[in-house]
Amino acid sequence: MARRKVKKIEKAGLVEYADQEPSAFASMLGGLIEANVRSRPEKVRDFESLKARVGIWVTDIDEGVTLEFKGGHLVVHNGLKPRRTLTIRTDADTVMSLSNLKIGLLGLPVYYDEVGRGVALKLLTGKLKIDGLLPNAMTLNTVTRIFSVQ
Repeated sequence: MARRKVKKIEKAGLVEYADQEPSAFASMLGGLIEANVRSRPEKVRDFESLKARVGIWVTDIDEGVTLEFKGGHLVVHNGLKPRRTLTIRTDADTVMSLSNLKIGLLGLPVYYDEVGRGVALKLLTGKLKIDGLLPNAMTLNTVTRIFSVQ
């Protein structure tokens, strides 16, 4: 029995909603992340390792969510909750572009194709703001890999 690996039991749901009535945006993000993790085995390791609170505020619909990653489980909250590791502020089109970023070598997002250049340009022009980016660049890369449908 010593040093014997215990087979991990899969949780019924990878994503849980903190609010009794999650917003449409919260449901969409939670569903997207759960589908990505379930359909792509390479995303499971990132999902299980990630422990962070990520806020996403969509400026054109004036709505936000907080994604609370708990190492293999995600709790989605309506609105921005305190003590976030990262906060992404941008419009709805850019949020969708983030989910379409391709992941390249070393698990880094690809910024040299059309989608990547668009995201990079919005970051440089201030149309995409990421609070906490510099001290949490690795966390942002992990979130991007989980979030990307590519």
